[in-house]
Amino acid sequence: MTYKVIAFDLDGTLLNGKGQILDSSKQAIADARAKGIKVVIVTGRHHTAVKPYYHELQLDTPIVCCNGTYIYHPTTDKVELANPLSANQCETVLKIAEKYQLDLLMYSRNTMNYEKLNAHMTKFTQWVASCPENVRPDVRQVSNFEEIFHNPNEQIWKFVISSQNRQDMESAVENLPVSEFSCEWSWIDRVDIANNGNSKGGKLLDLLKQWQVEPQEVIAFGDNHNDTSMLTAVGYGVAMGNAEQEVKDQAKFITTDNNTNGIAEVLAHLL
Repeated sequence: MTYKVIAFDLDGTLLNGKGQILDSSKQAIADARAKGIKVVIVTGRHHTAVKPYYHELQLDTPIVCCNGTYIYHPTTDKVELANPLSANQCETVLKIAEKYQLDLLMYSRNTMNYEKLNAHMTKFTQWVASCPENVRPDVRQVSNFEEIFHNPNEQIWKFVISSQNRQDMESAVENLPVSEFSCEWSWIDRVDIANNGNSKGGKLLDLLKQWQVEPQEVIAFGDNHNDTSMLTAVGYGVAMGNAEQEVKDQAKFITTDNNTNGIAEVLAHLL
């Protein structure tokens, strides 16, 4: 098989446990691009939180953001194929979060917004401050979310709910109508809440259609539940060794964990 596209999740996949891209992965990506293969990031992250890695890899492709909520073009700041949350949906998420006392992170058009500085946000804002200014993600503490999502000029991509109580999070997810919301576990203590119908796999397929690339000509790497739609949509889905068994069961191949050279080894074999 001649592969034309490689798709990467970031956290737990392309990034190691320290939030860094391994040198072996960088070299493998550079080698693939030198052969004319497109490399695309498909992530649950907001586009501003992808920029440091996008520039590090010197990519020129669009980014699939927020678990397939939209496609972002870094060179033009253009958004396409977007499916954001409505103000009414945002109200529903806020009520559920209040009921179960969950922390919220809200992704608007250009910013990640939070009200409470919990342990996760403390760590995240420290990373943001360490990024070079020209690629620094835009993260803001706000007094309330309502002012943002009721602004007709804003777009709300998704919410991230988090809690130290797993049962509360599971209850919150169960109380969100499946006809309106797509809820995907992106970490052991975090759930991404987006509009119904959004998925990494679905939006990646949309991008492949634009490029006139068949799904069988694509390799995808992922590690978490929000990656399974992507791993099963393409010709060669690779689960990281650190993935849960449910994710591994959806993959065509299982490589080593994100702290070792598994990505480079797979690409050396396939390409």
